[in-house]
Amino acid sequence: MKRPESSEHPAYYTHYISLVKGDNVLKQLENQVIDIQAIISEIPEEKENFAYAPGKWTIKEVLGHIIDTERIMAYRALRFARKDQTHLPGFDENEYVVNSNYNNRTLYDIAHEFAIVRESNLALFKHFDEETLSQQGTANNNEASVRAILFMIAGHANHHLNVIKTKYLMG
Repeated sequence: MKRPESSEHPAYYTHYISLVKGDNVLKQLENQVIDIQAIISEIPEEKENFAYAPGKWTIKEVLGHIIDTERIMAYRALRFARKDQTHLPGFDENEYVVNSNYNNRTLYDIAHEFAIVRESNLALFKHFDEETLSQQGTANNNEASVRAILFMIAGHANHHLNVIKTKYLMG
C-alpha cells in the first residue's frame, strides 16, 4: 500500500503518518498488538495509575485513549470506504478520557480490549482495495482518505507508545 499524499489528509495527521515506517501499514498495525503487550509487561504495578505531571493522563488512560481513537477512526474509515458522504463530527478526547473509567480496570483487561479492537479492524482493513483506500470523506470539517486514516491509526498508536516509554517508564 502506498503512503498517503499530503492532499489526502488534514495537516495534523502529518506527524502521526510520519511515525509509520515504510509502506506496509497493515503489518505495523498487526505488530502493535505485540508491542503493546511488551510495553505493558514492563509497567510496574505502582505505575499503572501514574501520570507524569498534573493534568496528564495515566498510563491506563493513554492506552484507553489509543483504543477510543482507533474505534472512531475505524468507523470513519468504514463510512468513507462505503462512499458515505455524510459529514462526521469530531470528538473531544479529553472528555472521552474523563468519562472512560480506564483507571478502574486492569492493564491486562485494557490490553485485551486493544487486541480485540485491532483484530476486528484488521479483518476489515485487509480487504480494502486501492479504490477503497482512495475514497475520501469529511470528519471534523476535514477531508481524509481511507488510506490516510489507516496510517493515522498506526502513527497515533506509535506516538502514544513512545510517550509511555519516554515519559512514564524512564527513570
